[in-house]
Amino acid sequence: MGSLTRSEDMVLLRLYFPKTAAHATMDELGKLGVFQIEDLNTETSMFQRAFSDEVKLCDEMLRKLRFLCKEIELDPALKRVLSNEMEPAYSAQAAHTGPLESKDLIALDQKLSQHEQTVREIQTNKQVLTFQQASMKELKAVLEVASGIISNAPVLETVSAYGALRTESSGTDEGGLYASEAPQRQVTERLLRPGSIQGQIGPGPAPVLLDYYTGVIETAKVPAFQRILFRSTRGNFHGRFVEIEEPLTDPETGIAKQKSVFVIFLTGAQIKDKVSRICSAFNATKYPVSNDPELQKQAYAECSSRIDDLQIVLDQTDRNTDDLLRFLARKMPAWTQAVLREKAVHHNLNMLNLDTSQKLLIAEGWCPAADVEKVNDALEIGRQRSRVDVSSVLEYRAMSGHVHPPTYFKLNKFTRVFQGIVESYGVASYKEMNPAIFATITFPFLFAVMFGDIGHGSIMALVAYMLVRMEPKMMGKKLDEMTEMIFDGRYIILLMGIFSIFTGAIYNEFFAIPLDIFGSRWKYTSLSTMACGIDNCAHPAAVLPPLKPYPFGFDPIWKSSQTALLFFNSYKMKLSIVLGVSQMVMGITCSYLNAAHMKEPLDIYYVFIPQMIFMNATFGYLVVLIFLKWSIDWNAPGAGPAPDLKGILIGMFMSPGNVPPELQLYPGQAIVQVVLLILALVAVPWMLLPKPLLLKRRHEQHSAKKYKLVSDNGFSEESALLGGKNGASGSAGSAKETSALAAAPEEHEEEFDFSEIFVGQMIHTIEFVLGAVSNTASYLRLWALSLAHAELSDVFLEKLLFMTIGTGSVVAIIIGFFLWLGSTIGVLMLMESLSAFLHTLRLHWVEFQNKFYNLHDSGSKFSPFTYETLEFST
Repeated sequence: MGSLTRSEDMVLLRLYFPKTAAHATMDELGKLGVFQIEDLNTETSMFQRAFSDEVKLCDEMLRKLRFLCKEIELDPALKRVLSNEMEPAYSAQAAHTGPLESKDLIALDQKLSQHEQTVREIQTNKQVLTFQQASMKELKAVLEVASGIISNAPVLETVSAYGALRTESSGTDEGGLYASEAPQRQVTERLLRPGSIQGQIGPGPAPVLLDYYTGVIETAKVPAFQRILFRSTRGNFHGRFVEIEEPLTDPETGIAKQKSVFVIFLTGAQIKDKVSRICSAFNATKYPVSNDPELQKQAYAECSSRIDDLQIVLDQTDRNTDDLLRFLARKMPAWTQAVLREKAVHHNLNMLNLDTSQKLLIAEGWCPAADVEKVNDALEIGRQRSRVDVSSVLEYRAMSGHVHPPTYFKLNKFTRVFQGIVESYGVASYKEMNPAIFATITFPFLFAVMFGDIGHGSIMALVAYMLVRMEPKMMGKKLDEMTEMIFDGRYIILLMGIFSIFTGAIYNEFFAIPLDIFGSRWKYTSLSTMACGIDNCAHPAAVLPPLKPYPFGFDPIWKSSQTALLFFNSYKMKLSIVLGVSQMVMGITCSYLNAAHMKEPLDIYYVFIPQMIFMNATFGYLVVLIFLKWSIDWNAPGAGPAPDLKGILIGMFMSPGNVPPELQLYPGQAIVQVVLLILALVAVPWMLLPKPLLLKRRHEQHSAKKYKLVSDNGFSEESALLGGKNGASGSAGSAKETSALAAAPEEHEEEFDFSEIFVGQMIHTIEFVLGAVSNTASYLRLWALSLAHAELSDVFLEKLLFMTIGTGSVVAIIIGFFLWLGSTIGVLMLMESLSAFLHTLRLHWVEFQNKFYNLHDSGSKFSPFTYETLEFST
C-alpha cells in the first residue's frame, strides 16, 4: 500500500538508437509497457511525418478487417467462433512474436485486399442470383394464376376506328366500390365462347383479344391500386387480383412480403400507357405472359427449372462463403493483433526526432525510476534483433521547473476500482497525496452507515463474493455495459456488503427485524407503562436504565418503543456530525502532508494551521461536546436535564461569554467558548492576507536578485562598450558562469499577477469558511439516508409481509412474501443502494477531497506505450 500513497518516482529519459533498429526497439518498448513517449514533433502535421504512409496503410488494413469481421458476425455460428478465438490485442504468446517486416506488412495488405474483393464479389453474385430467383418465383406465381384467366379472356366482335370496345365496364360489380363512379353508357359487344379465341361466329371481321398486363403487387397496395386504375381509365379496364398464399421475397429489398397476382384487361394505346405508368408508381412488377397455352406451359417449365438451378447455385455459394468466412474467423485474431501492433509502433515512431546525422532516432519520455534498467535492456534487445553494431544510448534528462512528471500508481485488481473513483474527480499531481488509500476504508464504511442492515448487507456481500469466485471465467469474456460495471466493482461491493453487516449489527436490524441475541436489558412491569432496566428496576416508576447495557449494538427493545424514532434520530444525527468532522479534519491534515512533501512552508503556516484552527474551534468543538454529553450520566442524582448542543453552538456565536444555566455542560464553558470564537475569527484573515503578501515579497526579492546577478556578470551595456574589467575580455569566473547559464535548460517563468493571486486566495478563504458550515451539514445525509432505509424496510415488512401473515390465508401470505421480496430487491437492494453509493461519492469528492486534492493543479496520468491497451472495434 505504500506505493498507493504517492506517485512512483518518475525520471525523464532520452533514448538514442540507430534508425535501422527503430522498429525492433519500439516493439520491445511496447512489450515492456513502462515508457511514456513524448511527442518531439508537435509543430509537424501528422501527414508530414516520416512514418505517416505506414500508419495510413495500417488504417486501411484495419478497415478491411472491420469489414470482414462484420461479415463474419452476420452468422451466429461464425460469430461464436470469432469470439472464442479472438484474443486481446496483446497476449503472453505475442510477447515472443517479432514485428512484421515491411514486405510482410505489404503481403498481408495484399492478402486482405484479395479476401475483401472475394467477399464483395460473392455478395454481389449472391444478390444477383437472389434477385433472379425471386423474379422467377414471382413469374411462376403469375403463370399459375394468369394462365387460367387469359384462357377464358373475352374477345371483341368488331374493331372501330376509335379502338376496341371493352367487354366489361370494370373488375367490380355494380354494387362494388366504384359503382357510383361507373359511367352510364351503352356498349355493343358480343362475347365469344370462352377459350375460342381463334373462332368466329357469324359474318363480320375476325374477333380481337383485349390487351392485358400481368404481374405482381403487394397485397396491401391492391385497394389503392384498383382505385387509381378505375379513376385514371374511367372504368375502362377489367382487373383480376389473386393473393398468393406464401409470402414472396421482394427482388429489390430482399424482404418477404405478401403479394398478389394481377391481370388487367384494357383497350386503347393511351389507356395502356397510363396503366403502365401506374404500375411503375406502385412498384408493381409486370411479367409478360403469352396467350398461347402451349407457350405458357413451356414458360412455366422453364421457370421451374430455372428456380431449381438457381437454388443449387445459391446453396453452393453459401457453402463456399461459409468455408471462406470460417477460415477468416480463425485468422482474424492473429491478423488484427499484428496490424494493431504495427500501427502503434509506427504511430510512436512518428513522435521521434532525427539527430543531425539523420542516422539516429531520438526518443524522449517518462519512465518509473524502478524500471529504467528494463528500458535499457529493451534497447539492447532491439539492437540485437536488428543486427546493428551501433549501440543504443540511454540518457537521463534534468527536469526544469515548468516540466511536470506524470502520475503513476502501481495498482492491482483490488485497488484499481478505488483509484478509478478518485480519478473520476481528477488526476493527482505528481507526488500529491492519493485519496484512494483512505477511500479503501472510508468509502465502504460511509456507505454502510446509510445502508446498515445485516440481511441487506449479506445479500450484497454474497453477490460480490460470487463475482469474485467467477473472476477467472468472466475476466476474458465480453460483457454488456451494466454487467461489466458491476463486475469491475466486485471488490468494493464486497466491502460495502461486509461493512453494512457491521453497521447493521450496531443498528440491530436484520431485514428491519431486531435480533435478541444477548437478551434485552429492559423489561416492562405492571407498575409502570415505561420499561426499566432488568438490574435496576427497584422503583419501576423511576424508569432507570440498566446498570449493564446491551453488549453490542442497540437493545432490541428500542425497535418497539414509542420513542424509537426520537432515539435513533438523536444517535444517527450526532454520529453523522462526528464522522463528517473527522473526515474533513483528516483532509486538512493531508493538505499539511502535501505541503511538507512539496516543501511549501507558506501552505503550512498560512493555510493548514489557520484552517485547522477554524475547523476545530467551531465544529471540532461540537464533536467534543457530543462525546462529553454522551459520557455524562444524566440519570445520576443531582444531574439536571441534558443541554441542547445546537443551542450551545448558536449561543457561542450569538452571545459570546454568556452561557445560560440550562446550556451549561462543564465548568469554565463561557471562557473556553470565547477563546475558541476569537481563534476562529483570527484564522480568517490569517488565511486571507499573509500568503499573497509574502508571495509578492518573494517575487520582488527574486526579481532584484536576478537583476543584480546579470549586472555583476558584466552583461551591462556600459561595460560591453568600454571593455572594462567585466567587458569583452572578462574573467574566467564570469566566463564559466556564462557558459553554465547557456548550458542550463531554459526555465519557464510564469508571470506574477498579485491581483489574481489575492483574488484566488480570497475565493479559497471564503470557500473554506462557508464550506466548513455547508460541508458539515452535508454529512447529515448519512443520518437522513440511514433513517430512510430503516423506515422503508419497516414499511415493506409490516405492510407487505406481516399484514398478509395476519390474514391467515396461504395465498395471501405467498403473494405478500413475493411482493416483499420484490420490493426489497428492487427498491432497497438496487435503488437505495445506488442512492447511498452516489451520496458516498459526493462526500468523498466534495467534502473530503476538496480540502487537499488538486488545490493547485490537476496532474497528468502516466500513459506508457504498451500493447495491452490496444483495442480493435468492429
